[in-house]
Amino acid sequence: MIVAVGSRNPAKLEGVRKAFSNYFREFEVCPVDSSSVARAQPLGLEQMVEGAIARAKFALLKTSGDYGVGVEAGIFKVGLLYFDHQQAAIADASGRVSLGHSAGYMLPKDAVEKMLGEGKELEQLAEGLTGVLGIGDKGGLVHYLTKGKMTRADLTEQCVMTALAPWLHRDFYGF
Repeated sequence: MIVAVGSRNPAKLEGVRKAFSNYFREFEVCPVDSSSVARAQPLGLEQMVEGAIARAKFALLKTSGDYGVGVEAGIFKVGLLYFDHQQAAIADASGRVSLGHSAGYMLPKDAVEKMLGEGKELEQLAEGLTGVLGIGDKGGLVHYLTKGKMTRADLTEQCVMTALAPWLHRDFYGF
């Protein structure tokens, strides 16, 4: 099985590998640069879902994959609080798409509002807060905030595993 992933981010690729390895013995992950098909900083669940789907379909289009996987991290607001989480989409050649979410975590409100006001991305905020350059390709901001107990790869694994549910139970979902 070929799993085309709309990303070259090492943390996302690791999370996809971990998720698929829970259910499949033999598969190959094929990374595809999909930066041209999604927003730089998705805001709100709808933009994250759109980005994840666009990445999954693009990856599938560019390869001979059995599945295309897109993972989109972004910021959403609940009341006065800002959260970060990841959204996954898994697509197949017939056009079916499933979605899944990761755990979300609260972001520092003042820092996020300053970042948004300056038109920056979460990675720039995370680098400024932590001093870790390229933090999004490593453990991510969640790794820093949880004192090393959770990583961006973990969040990717979570959202991909929940997006796999319809494929694992096709009869429930009409796949």
